[in-house]
Amino acid sequence: MKKFLALILAVVMAFSLMACGSKGNEAGGTNSAESDSSKKLTIGFNNYLKGIYSLDILEKNFNTACEALGVEPMVVNDEGKTENCVTNVDNMIAAGVDGIVFFGISDTLFPVIAQKCEAAGVAYAFFDHMPSQDVFDSLKNNANFAGCAGTVDTNTGKNIGTYAGEQGLKKALIVSGLTTDVTHSARTNGFEEAFKAAGGEVLAEGYGEVTISEALTRANDLLTAHPEADCIYATNGDVGTACMEALAKHPEVKAQLFVTDLDPDVLTGLENGSVAAANGAHWVNIDYATALLVNFLNGNPIKEADGSAARLIVPVMTLPSSYVKLYNAQWIENSPYSDEEIQSLVSPFNKSADLSAFQAMLDAYTIDNRLQAKVDAGVITQADYDAVKTAK
Repeated sequence: MKKFLALILAVVMAFSLMACGSKGNEAGGTNSAESDSSKKLTIGFNNYLKGIYSLDILEKNFNTACEALGVEPMVVNDEGKTENCVTNVDNMIAAGVDGIVFFGISDTLFPVIAQKCEAAGVAYAFFDHMPSQDVFDSLKNNANFAGCAGTVDTNTGKNIGTYAGEQGLKKALIVSGLTTDVTHSARTNGFEEAFKAAGGEVLAEGYGEVTISEALTRANDLLTAHPEADCIYATNGDVGTACMEALAKHPEVKAQLFVTDLDPDVLTGLENGSVAAANGAHWVNIDYATALLVNFLNGNPIKEADGSAARLIVPVMTLPSSYVKLYNAQWIENSPYSDEEIQSLVSPFNKSADLSAFQAMLDAYTIDNRLQAKVDAGVITQADYDAVKTAK
């Protein structure tokens, strides 16, 4: 009888163990964990104001990078309101994103967003709008900070200011964004510093919203007040479009126009001569920031030598007018980087991806480098590329 009871007890225990194993899998046991590890990452992205071309093309490149890296994008629209930047980050965290690439409109926003992401355990990276060095230093060792990628906007402004001075121009107007916008204020300050160093004078600045309609009003007012100006600097593409329209209404003003950003209207202006020169990082900041974030989420954080988060400086390039058609096809309509090139920066596509891989790609980033890569890939012909180089 005792043997029989022992047998019954053994059978019951066996069934109990089987049932527990079954419940473990349903609740997130081994099989579920395997499923979780293969689940697509979801990355959040804030477009500060849909309808602004430079911001929309950053969104386009974000989606392209996500597709190349096999992650799911989640895009929100801040509608041009600083408070929405914060609210939308809260919303993306609540929606369960794994990480966020954040476009900050003010230096004061970066610590706020960092605090929210750190509290939620959500990874984050900053793109295009770079934190000031002091702010970056305060964040660079945060547990969930994957790093940032963007241009140094003071240098962007200096680049154009130096070029304008080299043309012998002496009297400048600047049409810029909001004074609280770290990108536009830095570009303005950089231009002014370089232009003055070249012997020029900045007659006036016009600050405000970067929509075409708002910037057009500012540009008209400045041209009316200062018809003696011989050049204008517009701090982004939509402001540049507004300045082209304003100059067309003021034939008495013989000013050359310089623009940062290369929107379609600016490209057309380069072709027809209404824009003297244009520069920019050409939309790839988001590619690098997304790659930083996905590496972080895949357990391969990209670090500086001291172990802190990476701060990637993306080169600014000036576009010669002869390159406009190829540029439009390969930067605006497509991406300057192939899927394979973006993947080469990210583990597990490239298990040895590190800071040196990022820096090598940044160091090689020029218009000619990218176009030669397109030739090598069979995207464009050598004859077409040689034709624009000869015309430069």
